[in-house]
Amino acid sequence: MKKPHQEFLSEFQDERKPLLEAMLKAINEGCKELTESIKWNAPTYSHYGKDRMTIMLHKKDRVGLILHTGAKPKEDKKAHHLFEDNTGLLEWNSNIRATIAFTGIDDFLKKKELFKQAVKQWIANTKDL
Repeated sequence: MKKPHQEFLSEFQDERKPLLEAMLKAINEGCKELTESIKWNAPTYSHYGKDRMTIMLHKKDRVGLILHTGAKPKEDKKAHHLFEDNTGLLEWNSNIRATIAFTGIDDFLKKKELFKQAVKQWIANTKDL
């Protein structure tokens, strides 16, 4: 039986597929405790039942990862961010939501270890929300 993200990838016919595959693999390597699902028509990860990350595919020139705290917490675009980003990859959209985007596989591979660090940092800092 295929996992949800494998199923999604088998049907995803787009030039960004190698980038998407590499990002999903890096997330799986960095945070083995995450659960895969498909929500909002995209690969999503949850941590102990709480949605935490969703792939962003609506912009055709990149693949992004939305780092979030699920649907319930209220966002404040003027409040301080949840934590200090040590990787420099996060683009904060509010106090509890950020994105990371890559324009191609080469861009991703140069920053892969920072990406894995950012994902781990997100999970660690949102586990109690």
